[in-house]
Amino acid sequence: MISTKKETASRRYRFRANQSGSALVITLLVLMAVTILGVACIHSSIIELKISSNERQMRENFYLTESAAMEGVQRLKDLLEDDLNEQFVFWHHPRRDSGKARINFRDPAQWDGDGKGDDNCMRSGMDPDTFLAAVEWKVATGSSLILTESRLYQNRVYGLGTRQGDLNLIEIGVNLRY
Repeated sequence: MISTKKETASRRYRFRANQSGSALVITLLVLMAVTILGVACIHSSIIELKISSNERQMRENFYLTESAAMEGVQRLKDLLEDDLNEQFVFWHHPRRDSGKARINFRDPAQWDGDGKGDDNCMRSGMDPDTFLAAVEWKVATGSSLILTESRLYQNRVYGLGTRQGDLNLIEIGVNLRY
């Protein structure tokens, strides 16, 4: 059977006429893929914002805790020699408390941020959720042999931050003569 030009043209027309809906389907598929990609990007951005917010909060809490410890160092340095020799302020603990068990400031459960028990620490002036405390640790090696000066004591100053449920603890060593 030999087809004529007219029949061939009509077959091409029918084939093209059947493709008119395919452009709509392809467009919808592309729009759906772009929408899924957009939603994924928005979700990823939200997660990144939460991560950066938490990191900023943790960094801020760490620096507040560090400032409480540095405040404790400065307060120790500002105390007169007589105050440190004769009596300890309530937040600066002697090497051995008479009759008391030694407080482990590395354990946050033993800090009393005015939980109505003995005051082991002092609230920092930087933030109401940060505390400071100090412990006379020991006499520095060789300092007891110097007779012309007072002894050199090694102290440990602690900062505790409890802001927004985060717990930060910083320990700083400082040497003082008294």
